[in-house]
Amino acid sequence: MAPSADAGPGNSRWAGLSYAYAALVVAGFSYALVDLPVQVSDSYGNLVKASSGTLGGLVAGEFHQAGYLRPFLWGQLRVVMDLSGGRYYEWFRAWHVGQLALLTLLFVHIVRPRRWAEAMALPIGLAALVGMHTFAGTIREAFPINTFMTVLLCSLAAADLALGPTRWWRDVAGAVLSIAAALTVESGLLVPVIFVAARIAGARGLSGWGIATQLALVAGYFVLRFLVLHVGSPQLEERSSGFGFAVLDPVDLIARFGGNPLPFYAYNVGSSLLSVFLSEPRGGLWVATRTLMAGTWSSPATLNLVASLLASSLVARYAWIRRREWWTRRTDRSDQIVLVFLAVTLANAVISYAYTKDVILSPAGVFFALALTVSVAHVLETARGGRPWRAAVTGVLLLALSTAWGGRVVGSYLGLRHSAAVMRQEWAYVDQLLARESNADTSAVAVRLKRQLQEDAVRRHPVRPALRGDWVEWFQE
Repeated sequence: MAPSADAGPGNSRWAGLSYAYAALVVAGFSYALVDLPVQVSDSYGNLVKASSGTLGGLVAGEFHQAGYLRPFLWGQLRVVMDLSGGRYYEWFRAWHVGQLALLTLLFVHIVRPRRWAEAMALPIGLAALVGMHTFAGTIREAFPINTFMTVLLCSLAAADLALGPTRWWRDVAGAVLSIAAALTVESGLLVPVIFVAARIAGARGLSGWGIATQLALVAGYFVLRFLVLHVGSPQLEERSSGFGFAVLDPVDLIARFGGNPLPFYAYNVGSSLLSVFLSEPRGGLWVATRTLMAGTWSSPATLNLVASLLASSLVARYAWIRRREWWTRRTDRSDQIVLVFLAVTLANAVISYAYTKDVILSPAGVFFALALTVSVAHVLETARGGRPWRAAVTGVLLLALSTAWGGRVVGSYLGLRHSAAVMRQEWAYVDQLLARESNADTSAVAVRLKRQLQEDAVRRHPVRPALRGDWVEWFQE
């Protein structure tokens, strides 16, 4: 994107205004985030497990789990537990808020809103960031540290390193990021993809040796996982999965695809790609389509589809206009952001082959928001000074886009409020929930931890009054 006439150091006010707006977004969602208790599912059991033994023993043991290689996930959890001194609610909520603030800061820093068009486009980009369906799981769920949010931070940090000037320390920092992300959760393997894609797109933040190191680390990861530790990968019997218009249990998946899982894997990759661009299907399940076929209408699903279609169209427009520059490798920073988004989305879909889930696609969703910001800024700049009819059409398009994504932001916020109420209800009946699990831990440590977390969720931090009214149904899924 060519610099506009109003670019320059004197316009740092645009950057200041952009960071101030981002701070308001963080403050609004933080208010809802601190209302979430440590949840029962995927958190209580993890805390019980992480509380036993030493930090070194916990991390070392996770190198030998079947199907998953996530030792740093447990390391982060144990470190925060130890630092909390038993104040789990306060520390884990503060950690989550800190993650959101840092992610937003990195997002704005990558956009670099130094011109009026970029500053005007940023609110839409931030709306896509927090309103994207792939992002919801990173703020609604916690284990009790959301490891997918950790990968998002590593991903944006990687993009920031890759898009900067060449420095030796960027090579070192990039290697550390890739190791930390890959050993936290499998989608962390997208960090090397970001470095390589940015290099191919013309960015020179990492040197040739730095890129070679990234490739070596990826190769080393697969050797360690499959040849040394024999961890393997998730199989069909691991979990239920959406397929078409229904959720298939593991026994159904094995019966249908046990002899040849390739069609199932191909479906997951394809549906993951569509989910990023269209918000449908979700977790492999065509929820909105099934609803329409049944003769009913869902305003949240329609809102999601309209917002995604408009945003994807603008990104496609940008790619078409800049195609010659891409082909001749005359790319600028905006081009590199969009090209990295395309590479991350494809790679993210591929690593979702075993099972697809909204939160697994969160890296692609974050880069989608970055690409949308770039595309909106380009629309604003090209419409400026043009014919009146073009400015009018642009205004109507951006009004529809911002309205649709604003609605998705409201839905995301309402989802947080709803999750807080559901989690407290689970804690109110936690004994009945755990009684159904034959392998529930009944040790003294587990019982003491359960009582403390229940006290935090139900009595010390009771649920806020629910938001009610017909308008809620327009936005909340």
